[in-house]
Amino acid sequence: MGFSRLHWVFVLLLFSSLGLSVSQSFPAGVGQSANNGCLCHGSASNATETTLIGLPAVFESNQTYNLTVHIQSTVEQSNDSQGGFRFLVNAGTVVFENQSHVQQLDDGWTHTSEGNAQRVWNLTWTSPLDNTTSAEFIVYGNAVNGNQNSMGDHWDGFGITVPGSSFDGDLVQPIVDQPYNVTDYSIIIGGLLTIFILFYFVVK
Repeated sequence: MGFSRLHWVFVLLLFSSLGLSVSQSFPAGVGQSANNGCLCHGSASNATETTLIGLPAVFESNQTYNLTVHIQSTVEQSNDSQGGFRFLVNAGTVVFENQSHVQQLDDGWTHTSEGNAQRVWNLTWTSPLDNTTSAEFIVYGNAVNGNQNSMGDHWDGFGITVPGSSFDGDLVQPIVDQPYNVTDYSIIIGGLLTIFILFYFVVK
């Protein structure tokens, strides 16, 4: 027995939903795959704001600064999962306040499963000995709703280059806006093809 148009519509919608659910969350932390953003959670959103509180306008050599990774979002919080982060800095020494809530992974820092139940992480940054250099800070924060998948989660990025007090030169600020990547284009093209095929079978 052949498929009716209604059967084809159902099959196409099923495959579309499967294709859009391939992304996954990382409650136990994320490594270098998030160095350009939390791509497993879609694109950046104005619903979430990630900041790095406590950075000086310029740093002195070998000084320790108290910093806070802070995620503010309209995404509803749950008791088990609230958010996560990926933190990168190219100079100085970083020590997080609660070692059970963070981990060092792929030359950066991220949350652990225990640290996933919050949206604030405190740390200290000790500047390099050479204050003629600069330090680049990049942090991506993800606000999650605890539904065990990426749907409804939103992330945001923050980046800044801080000069040393004797720095002389042009500062290059990091770019944290995430353009479409291969996965994004695949989803878009797949969605458009699905719509086209669905339209073809409906009007045929």
